[in-house]
Amino acid sequence: MIMFEWYENMSQEEKNTFTRVVNKLLSACYINKRSDEDRRDYYFIERNERGISEYLMMGGWELMSDENNYVYYVRNRFGYNHVNLTLDESIILLILRLIYEEKRREISLAQNVVITIGEVQERYMGLGLKDRPINKANLRDAVSIFKRFNIIDNLDQDIFDPECRLIVYPSILSAVRAEDIKAVYDRISSYQREGGETIEEAYQG
Repeated sequence: MIMFEWYENMSQEEKNTFTRVVNKLLSACYINKRSDEDRRDYYFIERNERGISEYLMMGGWELMSDENNYVYYVRNRFGYNHVNLTLDESIILLILRLIYEEKRREISLAQNVVITIGEVQERYMGLGLKDRPINKANLRDAVSIFKRFNIIDNLDQDIFDPECRLIVYPSILSAVRAEDIKAVYDRISSYQREGGETIEEAYQG
């Protein structure tokens, strides 16, 4: 008996794409239709959603879809695969969510939200949690990890330049599921007392 008849019916090229896309989901968590790099993979998942979901389910993973924002992502049903964020990384993630929420009201649905490093630093200082900007090492690490999970991408090379532009993808909405802006502010304030938080690798906050 063929376990996955739909897989056997794929061409070799489709099978190769299937393997690559599944591994990408498990390593990056998010696939954004609005990312030039992810778009073809998004459409592949869309065409093969049932099969990919069945395959992932065998390993304890769920394929999730945010249809309104054109994002696919995975979630582990047993709570495995967590990533520990530092205090600064946690704060930066929430700042990205705050600015995204504000800026997406100003653009069309077809546009990506673009912010600058300077805006992130300004908001960071404005919170009053620390008396200095994000240091270069912490900023570099935060940009790296959020790029890895397809939450942001940098349009300019020098991420230490205040004018460096970042695309913030709609996946941020699943990464930080605050009910409203006030809830986000409340969470940021709590970091001052708690000093960090463990966040699931798929960033189910």
